[in-house]
Amino acid sequence: MSCCYLYILSSRHHRYLSIGVTIDLPSGVSSQRIQINRRLRKKRVLQKLVYVESINSIEEAVEREMHLKRVSRRQIDRLIESVNPGWDSISISELVRAGFSGHA
Repeated sequence: MSCCYLYILSSRHHRYLSIGVTIDLPSGVSSQRIQINRRLRKKRVLQKLVYVESINSIEEAVEREMHLKRVSRRQIDRLIESVNPGWDSISISELVRAGFSGHA
């Protein structure tokens, strides 16, 4: 069982990506969306969850997050497309049903 999750949020047209780490997937993604909206000074910016990875330790997750933030956009696009070719929005409730827990 994993202890935390690395996730990537994407804007509607995939222009902007946000990479984050959380222990609680639903609340972590929700708070990241709120921060993005505040940063862009908009009430609602569509941010869809396009990638999730479970990781065993918080140290590994933070290291992976820092690595992804340093690699090229093309490499991140390939990573997302390897598991989500259509860049479809991933439902958190479906992830929980598939074995990802809300609280790790």
